[in-house]
Amino acid sequence: MRQIWPALWLGLLTVGCTRENPVRDVSHKQLLTGRQLPSLPLDRVAVLGASVSAGFGGAPFGDLIAAAGPSTVESFANLFLFRDPIGETRSQVDQAIAFRATTVIALDLLFWDVYQSTDPAWRDRAITAALDELERARAAGAWILVGDVPHITTASEMFIARESVPDAATLARYNAQISAWSKRERVLLIPFASWAEPLAAGGEIELSSGERVPASSLVGPDGLHTNPLGTWAILDRLDHFIERALPGTPADALIFKRPSLP
Repeated sequence: MRQIWPALWLGLLTVGCTRENPVRDVSHKQLLTGRQLPSLPLDRVAVLGASVSAGFGGAPFGDLIAAAGPSTVESFANLFLFRDPIGETRSQVDQAIAFRATTVIALDLLFWDVYQSTDPAWRDRAITAALDELERARAAGAWILVGDVPHITTASEMFIARESVPDAATLARYNAQISAWSKRERVLLIPFASWAEPLAAGGEIELSSGERVPASSLVGPDGLHTNPLGTWAILDRLDHFIERALPGTPADALIFKRPSLP
């Protein structure tokens, strides 16, 4: 019988490999369906952040995200976050948790934790507190999309005093802390700092259409806040970044319409 079983097994394989039912060399990638690939749950989106997310100079992120897809969206971003970054961040996270957000988008939430004060101890406390608050939202089940902090040197002193702009080494240290925190489940670090680099350098930014425009043309006269085209450019880039990082997310989950400019 021991010699019969191998022959019988080979016979069964031969039956299964007829022309009508050939054995196919299926790769691991082919076996992964869209459902199995990592995807972003966009059914309940909470927007947290400061003035750019709130729409100062451009348009509110929440309104544009709601118009871009079928998501239920609530924006808790606050133009006046700079007055109390620690307390306001706690309040926004409380609201996102109460909303039962499945995804939290916080591109500029951490900005004033670095730019509001020059005191290193305060900055340390503010960044750590903000990341702890985002962890509360993550622990409640939400995906966290958090932006690192850009180096903004073009802002009017009506908004940011020159002495409040961190030096490159200080900013790099805080962004390293943010990056280290982001290495956990359901967190996607958005490279907001690198996206904004051409602004400080007086360079150009390539839009998704392939068109290259001066970075300065995407912000208002204050040198800080994005105008309508700049807001669209950020969210459109975010959309493509999500598709690459979490390829199970449908390509048409978010479609941001470029604004018509006069």
